[in-house]
Amino acid sequence: MERLLIHLNDGISEGAQFALIALGYSLVYGIIKLINFAHGEFTMVGAYAGFYSYVGLPAWLGLGTLGLHMLSPWLGLPAMVLTAGLAGAGISVITERVAYRPLRRANRLIPLLTAIGVSFLLQNIFKFINDGKSLSFAANSPAGQLFQHTFTIGDMHIQTAKLAFVGITAVLMLALWYLVMRTRFGRAMRATSQDLDAARLMGINVDRVIMHTFAIGGFFAGITGILLGGLYQVSFNMGFMPGLIAFVAAVVGGIGSIPGAVLGGFLIGILRNMVQFAGLPNAYRDIAIFALLILVLVVRPQGLLGKPDTEKV
Repeated sequence: MERLLIHLNDGISEGAQFALIALGYSLVYGIIKLINFAHGEFTMVGAYAGFYSYVGLPAWLGLGTLGLHMLSPWLGLPAMVLTAGLAGAGISVITERVAYRPLRRANRLIPLLTAIGVSFLLQNIFKFINDGKSLSFAANSPAGQLFQHTFTIGDMHIQTAKLAFVGITAVLMLALWYLVMRTRFGRAMRATSQDLDAARLMGINVDRVIMHTFAIGGFFAGITGILLGGLYQVSFNMGFMPGLIAFVAAVVGGIGSIPGAVLGGFLIGILRNMVQFAGLPNAYRDIAIFALLILVLVVRPQGLLGKPDTEKV
């Protein structure tokens, strides 16, 4: 039972990570029907921005001693997370403006290929940082101590950061639900999602709505990136697999659905850890989630909480 609870806790924590990234996929797809395969790299950009904002820029820039670590941990750590989120939002907005907006009227395959290209471009640009070597917080730094801190329940040792991940995901999910369902901007988002041209005729600035939607998704991705970087390491390819798994989670839950993205994220996270609990090799974790994807697409193509697309003829 103790081992089951440990894996369940890890599954919920992983599910929160995938849910935050999947929300970005669902938001963008819900607005402009684009699968943004560069979204995983936005988590990587956020991780690098948060890391260097905290430890200071490299010494060869002459700013090696300047960083958020000089502040009180109560200020420095939240500022690091906020910086990572803003960096994710910034790279997301730049990508939308430069790479996706000119192709908005193009065949759907072209923006999809562009998204894949942006993904590899960002990976290779950041590969030059630190000669492609992974970065990690010093164990004796406040950030390192926070990410590695554990507390004990019975005989179980649980990382505090993993529980914090779940709490942050819950708060951001509720804030996003309120934004979409209870604000004027949320109504503009829903109108743009239903019919972009009709929304434009009604006076909605659809370019602004789309840009802000990308920014929200990128903000979530950036926060996920720095938390993943703290729990593990910061590297140029750290966003690829989480981004791919989060895409699976979005499809399983119903891409375009906010509750579906969260449900899919937690289902995938728990499933991966239950495979490990069963004593199967780690390679079977990915086999299990893609098998679940195939099953959902066969039985319910719109996803667990998605709505089927209908066309009048």
